[in-house]
Parts: sequence; structure tokens; C-alpha cells
Amino acid sequence: MSVLDSLPEGEVSRLIRQVETVQKESKAPQTIGSSGVLMGITISQFSVDLTVPPLDGRMILLQYTPSDLSFGGGLIYRAYQSVNGAGTYTEIFLQYRLRVGSDGIQSWKFPSFNDASVNPKTYKFFFYGIGTGAFSASLVS
Repeated sequence: MSVLDSLPEGEVSRLIRQVETVQKESKAPQTIGSSGVLMGITISQFSVDLTVPPLDGRMILLQYTPSDLSFGGGLIYRAYQSVNGAGTYTEIFLQYRLRVGSDGIQSWKFPSFNDASVNPKTYKFFFYGIGTGAFSASLVS
């Protein structure tokens, strides 16, 4: 009696079809890219994402949490900021980016440069990257 005799009826045929399907799929022409690598913009609906009070020298902690962590999660290629509703966005320097942890949250910590100003400073952020997600901005020491 062989191993094949101990399988349920029709199981051998099912296994052969499954192997053939995998073989055909792996040999079929593959398209370049997919919806998992499309770049997009993540931006909030608010007019201002963070307000830094006057004479406040704290740092800004910006955190992006991907919606889907499969295949490594969403990857933010670049983060941008607009200060005081200027309408133009500038890239947040790469040197302010923090190491990504096992939770997939991507973070930036940078100075607000508002410690000598008697006026509040407002910030609007957007992210350019793969996948979708949500972000938060807060003031930290």
C-alpha cells in the first residue's frame, strides 16, 4: 500500500491541478507594477494640521501610520510642509526622519523654529508615497 492509496478519493487529481495552476501562473507574463506600488498623496481635509503657540520652542513630531501592513506596509517617499498658509510646500529634510519600527509607523521630528516669534505658526502637511494611511502631528520636547 502506497501513500497515494491512503489519500481521500479525488485528492491526487486535486493536488495535480493545484501544482499545474501554480506552474502556469508563475510562467505567465507578469505586468510591471500593481496597485500596491502606485504613488499617491495623503493629506488631511483640515486647513491647518498643527498650530505652534508664540514663543514655543518645542519640536514637531509627525507620524504616518499605514492602513495596510502587508508586504511591509505603506512607504512614504517624501513628506512636505506648508507654513502659515503660504500655499507652497517644502520638503521636510531627510535628516529629520526617524527609524521605522516594527509597527510600520514612519516618523519625523524637527524644530518648529517658533521660540523667538510672538505670533503663532501654523503647519499643513502632506505625504507622497505608496499605500494609504493616516498621520498625526504633535508638539514634543
